[in-house]
Amino acid sequence: MQERKIHTKSPTAGTLPKQIVFLLHGYGADGADLIDLSSPFSMVLPYAKFISPDAPFDCKMSPMGKEWFPIEEIPNGAINASNELLSLIKQECDKESLKFEDVLLIGFSQGAMMSIQSLLLSKNNFLGIIGYSGGTSLENINASKHLIYENLHKNSSTPVLLVHGEEDDIVPFSSLENAKKLLIRIGFDVKTVNRPGLGHGIDPDGISAGMEFVKKIVNF
Repeated sequence: MQERKIHTKSPTAGTLPKQIVFLLHGYGADGADLIDLSSPFSMVLPYAKFISPDAPFDCKMSPMGKEWFPIEEIPNGAINASNELLSLIKQECDKESLKFEDVLLIGFSQGAMMSIQSLLLSKNNFLGIIGYSGGTSLENINASKHLIYENLHKNSSTPVLLVHGEEDDIVPFSSLENAKKLLIRIGFDVKTVNRPGLGHGIDPDGISAGMEFVKKIVNF
């Protein structure tokens, strides 16, 4: 694991943070790639601190980028990688005297896989999860079986929004429905948004859907 950059934006309200939003980038990118999402999301989260960390490893296929885990290790790579991310989240929560329940995870692609896996392995609920162009698998669910009792996951009260482009040629659009079914089966409330004509990316309508989702889960 190399030294990592962590990009941050302070609450626009000018106060101490009441929430933390982690922005988790995709494979081959870095934390700078998503930090600009703090601009629209701060409109509905003025008291939030935004943190967009570089993934901890240099990307094998993109020398300038980073990876949370090697792409060939999908789906199991997310399991070990999430334990490291959960440690970083706890460290930032302790720094701001906040709880996991005050943390929103927003991930894109491999970062969305990390968001879902972190939710599945966390000892605590999150404020919410927004996954863009990601997914999960039965192996990822089974890694959290110690937190599932009678088909109900310990963290199932955490709301989840999944957004996916219908023309995605990197992470298949079918991943959206697959992830939804797997998470609903263990008690999660999962909202989904299809983006017609969109490939592997985040568009303004997807951002708007995320902002509407946030409005419903945050009490100012």
